Amino acid sequence: MKYQIDISGMHCSGCKNLITMSLEDIGFEDVLVDSEKNTAQFISLKNIEDIEKDLQEVFKELTDYKYSNINLIA
Repeated sequence: MKYQIDISGMHCSGCKNLITMSLEDIGFEDVLVDSEKNTAQFISLKNIEDIEKDLQEVFKELTDYKYSNINLIA
């Protein structure tokens, strides 16, 4: 399933790359981070509760950024 989250705190391509790598490291696939729209899209077969837990762990480490609004888009 494909999901989208909103991300605040991104300012440059370095931010985008860091978030992309972090989401890929936890097993999300086809990660697409858009620093202009402040969103990230990814594919995951996990249930929404597990995705939420994974995102909490990632963004606990990425203290300059915040995520919100996990939306199923496909």
